[in-house]
Amino acid sequence: MPRPHHLLAGLGVVASLGLTMHPHPSGSTDRVTPGTVRVEARARVSINLSDDRGKIRNFAREYEIPVGEGSGFTVTPDGVVVTATGVVQAGRDPLVYAANRVFAEYFKVKVPADFDKHRLDDPDLDGRLRACYPPQGRDSICLATVTTKITVFPYADPPAPEGYPADLLHPGSSAGAPAVLKITKGAEDGTLPTVPLGTTLASGVESVDVAGLPSRPSAKAPPKLQTAHLDPPGGRTFKAAERDKLDAFLDDDGNGAAVVDDARSEVVGLITGGDGVQTLTPVEDVRAALVAAGVTARRGPVDTVYETALGSFHNKAYTTAIPVLEQVLRLRPDHAVAQDHLRVARANRTAPTTRPAASAPAKSGTGVPPMLPAAIGVVAVGVVVAVAAPLLLRRRRQGASAPEERPPDAVTAAFARPAQGTQAIHVTAGEGQGAPPTATDPGQTRFCTQCGMRLGQAHRFCGFCGNPSDR
Repeated sequence: MPRPHHLLAGLGVVASLGLTMHPHPSGSTDRVTPGTVRVEARARVSINLSDDRGKIRNFAREYEIPVGEGSGFTVTPDGVVVTATGVVQAGRDPLVYAANRVFAEYFKVKVPADFDKHRLDDPDLDGRLRACYPPQGRDSICLATVTTKITVFPYADPPAPEGYPADLLHPGSSAGAPAVLKITKGAEDGTLPTVPLGTTLASGVESVDVAGLPSRPSAKAPPKLQTAHLDPPGGRTFKAAERDKLDAFLDDDGNGAAVVDDARSEVVGLITGGDGVQTLTPVEDVRAALVAAGVTARRGPVDTVYETALGSFHNKAYTTAIPVLEQVLRLRPDHAVAQDHLRVARANRTAPTTRPAASAPAKSGTGVPPMLPAAIGVVAVGVVVAVAAPLLLRRRRQGASAPEERPPDAVTAAFARPAQGTQAIHVTAGEGQGAPPTATDPGQTRFCTQCGMRLGQAHRFCGFCGNPSDR
């Protein structure tokens, strides 16, 4: 068996190369960005002012007042959306704003168009202004009704210029609590892309991405992504050093954005905050809000086909990915991410699927140096050999005296154990993966969809990232 100091020495080799073990894997948000949406809420106030000085006069106006703008994510293909309650429910009273506007227009006095209650120097007008403000009672001179208009803008190409109207099914008790919306027109066919919603915010979750839409989405305005880290892991707060960049994200209409666990590519909560304080509302609260609204998160057929394509696409098996991405677009022609991936796949379909050797230890766009997979692979192979070699030698020595069949050793058992989790992608040898099939190579090369590394024929776990692999 390898000694602990051997394992530490192997990891030390990785560290000596200037590599980091901290992952923000490329493509980890590809499962989430198709289901990212922008949410805009506006209050429409109809107000009538009555002037009883002499002949009674009525002065009616309608005002549309911004309530909130932010991000959210779709959790069912027929249009159930989750966002932060503060995005769709006014923190300030729109009736006060409407009273200021209508009073200033009718009486021709200077009253600021804001959400504050003001005083006037003229005692008569000041009393009338007091009677125009809510709450409405018997002495009120202003009667008003408020309706909230919520619009959801999915990430699509071409974009939906007017968005989709939505109703508020369930608001939370605070601005950061989850709010559940339902699109009322435009999602009847049940083909909206959705996000993979996790079941729990695990204690080990640290490395995350935040995915939101700072503006109405289009091909030129895709979701914005921001890396972050939970402190402590599995907690509801982020590292103090990241407060400034997260504040900028939230100020840019990021409240309600999805928080994605990099390790599993699942949504584990939503983010809200400001003024240097950000909070993660965990996925357990999101699921509780869905239960209160009487709905259940679920994926759709578009998601199933799309995720089948992702494995081949990220393994650079472009010829295999192309027909699957084309099927996604037959089901959902405006699927913006599938469109982009299809363009890349068609442009690179003849390119080799193996990664070229890097000439310099430059970092990738995700902050992970390209030498990291090779370095960790060397360490992993060394560990496996160190474990397996003594066992194989011992088996050979005992072969003559003990020819009877023995149970599999620990290493074989570990790889042969039935597994659930990461899907294995099968690519034919003709996809540029190496030599033709032999007696020990049945003609298919398998890759881990979590990290993209090659899987051995009998291996049920990825030797690079350790994730289980379905057959």
